[in-house]
Amino acid sequence: MSNVLAFRQPDTVRPEATGKGFALMHRKIMELPFYRTDSEAVHLWMHFILTANHAPGSVSTELGEVIVRRGEFMTGRNKLELETGIDGNRIKYLIGKFEKLGMITKSSTKKFSLIYVTKYDEYQPNFVPTDCQQSAITNLDTSRTAKEVVPTDCQQSATNNELLNTNLISKDIKCATGDSKSANQRQKISCEEVWQCLKDEVPEARGWRTLTDERRNLIRTFWTKANKIARDLDGGQPLTIEGFRGYLQYISRSCRWMLEDRPDQRTGITWRKKKFDDFLKAKLYIEVREGDKDDR
Repeated sequence: MSNVLAFRQPDTVRPEATGKGFALMHRKIMELPFYRTDSEAVHLWMHFILTANHAPGSVSTELGEVIVRRGEFMTGRNKLELETGIDGNRIKYLIGKFEKLGMITKSSTKKFSLIYVTKYDEYQPNFVPTDCQQSAITNLDTSRTAKEVVPTDCQQSATNNELLNTNLISKDIKCATGDSKSANQRQKISCEEVWQCLKDEVPEARGWRTLTDERRNLIRTFWTKANKIARDLDGGQPLTIEGFRGYLQYISRSCRWMLEDRPDQRTGITWRKKKFDDFLKAKLYIEVREGDKDDR
C-alpha cells in the first residue's frame, strides 16, 4: 500500500446514507505533467477516475443498450460542468488535452459521450486493502476468507457507476417482489441512498432538506411500482439503484425542461422546475423511459 493513497469518508459518515464509497488513488497522479501548474486539470482528472465504472455493465439509453467497460463512464460537458464547477469551455479544452496525452479515449453521440480512462487499473487496482477487509460476517458462509468479504463501507458505490445486480430489499425500503433469493444474497438499499441519487444526478431540481416519514413512504411506493415497469421494459430485470441513477441521468441530459424555471409569455406564468417528489412518480418514470418527456 506504500504507492496507493486511500480516500474514504470519516467513520462517522456512513456510505449507506450518503451514497459515497471507498476509492483508491495511486500516487503516480503526482507525476502528471500538469500536477503543479494546473489545478483544474488535476481536479478533472481525479473526477474522471472516481466516476469511471469499477465494474463493466450496460446502460439503457434512447439509442439502446450501451456497454460501459471497467474504467469507462457516460457523461456530457454540461453534466461535467455541474459536477466539477469547471467552466464548460475549459472542460472541452482539457478533454482534448487528455486525449493528446493518451490518458483517455472518447466516443460521442448527439446525446452523450463515453470516456475511457486508458490506464484505469493503475489508479484503481482491482483489490480491497487489508485494513478494509471485514474480519468476520456471521450471516455469510464461514468457508469464505476475509479477502472475499468487502464490508459495506468499503464497497464501490453507485456514484462510481457500479451496476447492482439484485432487487432493492431493506428495512428502509420494503418492496420485496417474491424473489427466491435469501436476504443474504440481496443488495440492500436505503431510502437515504435513493435521496442521495436525486441530489447527485438532478441537483438543479427543487430538493429536500430532510427525509421525513412521508418522503420515505413516497420512495417505497415509487420503487414498488417502478420495479414492475422496469421488469416489463428490461426483460424481467428488476429496478436497481443504478437503474434509478440512469433514469435521473437521462432526465438531466434529455429532459432539461424539467430542471429549469421557464416563463410562459402567453400567460405570464413562470413554470417552476420540478421537485424531487415529481421524479418519484411511476407515471413520469415510464414516460421518461419511453422517450415521451424529451426536450422538444
